Amino acid sequence: MPRSRGQGSLFERLVPDALPRRTRSRQDLAAERIHAIKRHLEHILNSRRGCSMSSPGLGLQDFNDASMGSADLLLLVSKNIRASITAYEPRVKVVAVHSRPDSSQPLSLNFRLECLVPVLNTEEQVEIELVIHHQDRYTRVL
Repeated sequence: MPRSRGQGSLFERLVPDALPRRTRSRQDLAAERIHAIKRHLEHILNSRRGCSMSSPGLGLQDFNDASMGSADLLLLVSKNIRASITAYEPRVKVVAVHSRPDSSQPLSLNFRLECLVPVLNTEEQVEIELVIHHQDRYTRVL
């Protein structure tokens, strides 16, 4: 089967129990595309810059610089998220990255991405939530 834009990875498309593409609704196909993009963003944002020999710019840089203020850190992380997504996820056009403090998770960094994503031949505005956990520095894409 030839590769179509945004249908997930090769392994996702080889799942034997998956319904044929032509039997799924337009809404199901759009939801699958958004879900595939979110999974890919999670892979990108959980990579660390310099750890991939074949793609040294992949991922986020290390933000353990203690001399930086919190506002400067949020600005730097926001720019870094935008640059990583722009470079490694061509299906997403990042319009804005907003820091969103969460009082229930004071040590985590929370962001909201406003993006344009091509879905079913039109560009849809999609908001994606990111949480970078303090202890393990794992990024969850919601």
